[in-house]
Order: sequence, then C-alpha cells, then structure tokens
Amino acid sequence: MDLPCIEWHKHVEQKWNQLSTDQKKAFSSLAEVDEIFTFVLSVLNHRDVEVLSGLSGVHQVQKKPQSAGRFREKGNLSFKARDYSAAALHYSKGVCHATPGREELSLCFANRSAALFHLCLYEECLQDIKRALDEGYPNHLQQKLLDRRSQCYKHLGQKEEEDGVQTRMRNFKIHHQVSQGDGTGVVSCASPQVALHFSPGKGRHLVATEDIAAGEVVLEERAFSCVLIPGGAVIARAERDKAKEAAEGTFGTEDQHCHNCLRKTLNPVPCQGCSYARYCGGWCQQEAWEGHHRWECSVGGELRAAGVMAHLALRVALRAGLEGIQKTKENPAWPRNVTLHQVKGNGNGNSDGNYSADKAGLSDKISSGMEGSQQGAGTHGDPESKDSALIQGCDPSGRYLGDSYLCVYHLLPHVSGHAPSLRFLCAVTVATLCLRLQETGPLPAAWRGRACLNDKPGSQSESQEKSRGWSPELRMLGAAALRHMLQLRCNAQAVTMLKDEGAPDSAVQSVRQVRVATAIFPTLSLLNHSCSPNTSVTFSVAPVNDLHSAGSDRPQARPNSLPGANPGANPDANPGAALAVTVRTTQAVGAGQELLHCYGPHRSRMPASERRRLLQEQYFFLCQCDACCQDLRSEGKGQGAAAAPGLRCIQCGSTLQRGTEGYVCSQSCGFQLSFAELDHRLQDLQGQLDRAAQLIETDRPDEALRRLQAATSHASQFLLETYPVWGELADMSARAYAAMGDWRRAAAQLKASMAAVQAQFGEESMEMGRQLFKLAQLHFNGGELQATLSVIPTAQRLLSLHSSPASDELEELRAMEDCLKGAL
Repeated sequence: MDLPCIEWHKHVEQKWNQLSTDQKKAFSSLAEVDEIFTFVLSVLNHRDVEVLSGLSGVHQVQKKPQSAGRFREKGNLSFKARDYSAAALHYSKGVCHATPGREELSLCFANRSAALFHLCLYEECLQDIKRALDEGYPNHLQQKLLDRRSQCYKHLGQKEEEDGVQTRMRNFKIHHQVSQGDGTGVVSCASPQVALHFSPGKGRHLVATEDIAAGEVVLEERAFSCVLIPGGAVIARAERDKAKEAAEGTFGTEDQHCHNCLRKTLNPVPCQGCSYARYCGGWCQQEAWEGHHRWECSVGGELRAAGVMAHLALRVALRAGLEGIQKTKENPAWPRNVTLHQVKGNGNGNSDGNYSADKAGLSDKISSGMEGSQQGAGTHGDPESKDSALIQGCDPSGRYLGDSYLCVYHLLPHVSGHAPSLRFLCAVTVATLCLRLQETGPLPAAWRGRACLNDKPGSQSESQEKSRGWSPELRMLGAAALRHMLQLRCNAQAVTMLKDEGAPDSAVQSVRQVRVATAIFPTLSLLNHSCSPNTSVTFSVAPVNDLHSAGSDRPQARPNSLPGANPGANPDANPGAALAVTVRTTQAVGAGQELLHCYGPHRSRMPASERRRLLQEQYFFLCQCDACCQDLRSEGKGQGAAAAPGLRCIQCGSTLQRGTEGYVCSQSCGFQLSFAELDHRLQDLQGQLDRAAQLIETDRPDEALRRLQAATSHASQFLLETYPVWGELADMSARAYAAMGDWRRAAAQLKASMAAVQAQFGEESMEMGRQLFKLAQLHFNGGELQATLSVIPTAQRLLSLHSSPASDELEELRAMEDCLKGAL
C-alpha cells in the first residue's frame, strides 16, 4: 500500500529491463536527486501516463449521483434497524457522491442529522440540519428539521453560540524552548528540558538537559503533512483481521476519518469535486483545498494507484511551494568538504540519516545539494563547538522549527542506500504523476514563477524538456517530490489509532491497533533508534491554534475561498485541527542522556540478529544499541543462541533448544520438534482462536469456550505460559466468560494471559497497561470492589507512561475509582 500497486510495479520493472546495460550503469552511478530525475525524464513517455490512468479505474473518485440514492437507501435500512452509526456512515457516502445544489444532497444531510440525533451528537446534528437547509431541502419537509433543531438546542441547554466540537478537543499546548541548554540548537516543539545536539557518531539527536521523570511529555509536534490510508492496515494478527474486515466490509478508514487531520467523524463535509475526500469541518476542507487538494482532486485514482509514499511526497512538495523549495536549496548549511567517514554513525542511528560504521561503499563526498546530509558540522571540524555552523534544519537564529519546510528538506533521502531499481521506480512514479497533474490544469499559485534550475535559460536540455511539456517549475516540483519519496522510507511515521473490535453492547472493551495514515514529523525523525527505548509515541488530533509554531512557514487557509463557498454563517467555522504526535518518557532520563525511540523492531518482539537485519535493510545502519549489544553478548556465551523461549518438551516437560532442523529437548531425552511441525501446530491454534472470536461475536460464547478449552489443553503440551499464543488463548477465554457474564472466571483467565504479555512486551509496556485496564473492568463488573481498587493504580501508572491523561482508558479508570471510593 505504501509503494505503488503491483501492476504499476510490473510496468516500471519492464521499463527498467528495457534499458541498456550502459543506461543502467549510468543511472546507478547517479548520486544527486536532480540528476536521477533528469535521467528519468529522458526515458518517460505518454504511454506511462496512459498506464497509470488506466490503473486508476480501480480507485474511482468521480461523483456518481445515482450512487447517492443507493447509499441513502442503505442508510435508511440501517436506521430502521437502529444501527445509527452505520446509518450515518451510509448517509455520508451518499453525501460524498451527491452533486452540490441538488435535492439528493439535502436529503442525505437531513437523514444523517436524524441518525446523529439518535446518537446524541447534537452539535453535529445542528451542522447537518443547516447544511440540508442550505442545499435546498424541500419546503414541505422542513418542519421536521426545525423541530429536530429545537430538540438539539434543548438538549444543549439553548447554548446556540457554543462550539461543541471545539469544547470537546483537549487543551494541547506546545512548549517552546527558550534556552539552548548545552546543545547547539533550540527545538521549538520540545520541552525546555530537551536540546538538539550533533556529533559525528550520532548525527542530530535530542538530549535531556536536566533530569526528566518517567511519563513526562518531551515533544509535541504537528505533522508537516499526512496521507490517510484507505481501508486501514491492521498492525497485528493480519489474517484474522483481514477476515474480520471482509465480514464488516462496508466502511473503511477513509469513510470514518477526516482526510486532513484524521479526526474520526460521523458527519464529514464532502469535497465538492470528488467522491473520495471528506473532512471533519469547513476549516479542514479549506486548508486541504488551498494546500494540495485543488490539484489532487481530479487525479485521486492515480494517486491511490501510485501508493501512499508517492502521494505523501507530492503533497509535501505542493505544501512547500516553489518559493519555499527554491529558498531552501539556495541556502544549504552543509559544508562541501565534509566526507562521509566524518559522519559515520555508531550503529544506533536515527531515521534522519545516521550511517553505520560498517556501511560499505559509501565513501563519496556529501554535497550540499539534493543529497545533502542531515547532520551539520562546524567550519573548524568541531560540530559542537561554539564556533560551529548551524545544525542543518535550524533557521539563522539557531531554532529548529519542526513545522517548517526547512526541517523536512534536510531529512536524508539516502540515495545511495536504495537499490537502483527502487530509485527508478520512485522517479518514474513521481514524474508520471507530475505529467498527469499537468494535464488537469495550471500549476497552483504557489508553484508559478521562474524557477532557478541548474540548466541555463535557453540551454539544449531546457529546450528538450519544454518540448516534452516540462516547465522549469514542474521539473522542480518533480525533483522535490522525488527527494521526499526517497526520504520517506526512513522518515515516514505509521500513524496508528485504537479501534474498538468488540460488540457495541459488550461490557468489556476489546481494541486493536490500526494503521490509519502515513505522516512526516521532522522533529520526531531526530530521535535515534533503540531496541529498548526510553520514550513512547502516541498520536492525536489537536486544535491548530495550539499547535501552530511561531515562525512556521505553513500556509494558512483563507475563509470561504472554496468554489461556491457561502460567505455567510458557516456551521463548520470552528477552529481547525491537525494531526499531532506526543512523545513521553517511559522511564526516568538523566541530564545528558539521549532520548531514544524504537523504529519497529523491539527487543521484546524478536531476537537481536533479526532486529539488526531489518534495521539495516530499511534504515541503512547496523544497530549497536545497548539492547543489541547485551543480547549479542548473551548469545555469544551460549545463553540465548540455542534457547527457544516458551517451548516445552512433550515427553518430559523440559524447555526446548533450537537446533539446525528444529527443536530438541534441553535434557537430552531424545524428543525433537521440527520447524514445520511447530508451524503446523501454531497455525491450528490460530485457527481455533479465529473461530472462537467469530462465535463470541455471534452470541455463541459457550461453544467458543469449548473450542478454547480444547485448544488450551493441546497448547499446554508444547507451550509454556509465556508463549504469545498461550496468552491469546487465555485472553480469548476471558472474552468468552465475560460474554456469558461470568466475571470471576473471566478475570482469572485474563490474569493467566499476563505472563505471555509481560514476556512479549515487558512489564512497563502499554500492552500490560491495557491488560490491567481490562482486568479492572472485569473486577468492577463482578462487584469485586477491593480487587478493582488494587488493580487501578498500576494500570493508571502504566497507561500514563504511554498515553494522554485525557485518554478514554484513564478517564474510565478514574470514574471507576471515584465510584468505588464513594461506595466504600
């Protein structure tokens, strides 16, 4: 999903294979993004545009008025079944397909207002009532809308001026650093306890300037840009969740989230030009239109075929504008005489560009052009001396403004790290998109003007490109987008949110983590990796007024400049929101210690050798963090290399050890378990889990429990209680007992699952916090007051390390505690 669809992959692969040996050799030797883009222009043709446009048919974005009526009828059926959330989502699909100014649009808005009313979403209901009336809702039906409006005001206490959306948003504040501490850079969106440092070994990184307690917020940053992932990619249990998604079938991530800020919404505002994009309100609709959507609107199908990375890369370039990119390119901060061996990483590199000391074949000079490094170095060779040049990404005053394009631009594209065929794929994809976009009309205002390119005016190269339809501005846009697409492999952030997967009337919360978008956060990219980090990352939606950094070059939306916008009263005139990331410390960090973040491969989830392989493949450094060094030393002493954690000998019950062809008993009783047999056994258990989940969701928990008991009996023969699947069996059994109202047995099963959760994720993990939260729910529902109160403090402490104090889990725990203390 991140990279282009498989059909486009095959087309570009064929194009690559058609290049001569000399052409491939010449392309592979190119180190500058501008050079790579120029090369691709020489082999690009309109056949490429035709192929991409053909693939867009799978992702149609045109409005279909006839579909609006069908979705409204589906909404009516859900409404009659009292499934008001599904009804609202069906009506929203109708809204997105309906033509502005037509009666069908007003009917969809009106029907959606009824569903929102039954969901007690009165502010949202009022917004849709106004939209329905503005779109010409039939006069003979208006009275019921007016009556519904009166009921909404009654429920809201007649506070007509109150902005309900705004009052529900949490108070999100950025702490601007005003002192430099011991670092050479000031980070605008970090805590005053944090400073930006640079060293040849670590590159740019964030360091605590004073002691920081566990659970403290050290960084809050607005995404420079993000792209929503349609459908929603599930983080864990892929096959099971895919089956669930297929069963649910109707609504994807794109139907439930704002396409600008990612806020979840049941009453989105549609794009007036396409059926795909939708927003939580007028502000987000306006900002998206001004920033990028006015150009993306008619080519949404091509953008989805090209993949999220290409889409996000182009969106970043569109937001930056011609002047922003031109200004950044003309003012590099990296000295041309710095060679790569001076900035080799120490192995716990960051996504913004640290190299491993073992990285071979990278002895070329780093220029200050499109392949400029992230790190900055002093003119006298001491990057942290008072006489040092500014760290790259900082403005002339020494501030690192994460909301600025300057910071995005100076994230490393790692050109030499990507395989030549991948560079070619990225370059052809971006260039083809640019040609397709050019066909839709003139460049946005931010991209009109004379671009200062390497080619002199009137040169043969410039004439050839103009003859192929490449203006200087379009070429600069394409080169910038290519740079960002290459950057994103190491710097993109997978934005995840929790999705409730339990039944609507379930007494116990059951959630899963879903990937909803890909975003770029320049300051977050400064954090170096550790397989056992001291920070935790969460995502949220926050008011723009609180997030906007001083000095930011982000363009601001202008009210009512959308085509056909009503300059009068606007029900969506609330302040806008934006996607934001919050970084908290998960343990105490002493003054001088570095803040570390995990890029995915975590110590608790995979062995050191596997972690290091994955990190080197994607991020181009060989990890030498403390966790890897400790694990490798243990393996070298024979303490971890042969161990197979969680596996039991079927014959004597001893632990198993890993051999060349499978697992053998550690006590030499002769038992052997092949890799294939273990996989077969685990797949069978997974199948039982999947079936049990289906039975619980269809109100047959007793049958699910019988299956789970048989599976647990089988698992006990060869698995220890610390093995992940064992924990899942116990957790699912807890769900089954809870569905039957047997809270005590449900709590006992949930406790049994915790050994596996702790072994897999750690005793201080968010996962342990969520298990304790569920345990508190079970004790509470079972009327065990003391047991509930004994669990709540630990659950609160763990959840506070990883999430906002205003999170749903913490608020529910506080409500439980207040209720029980009052009862006692």
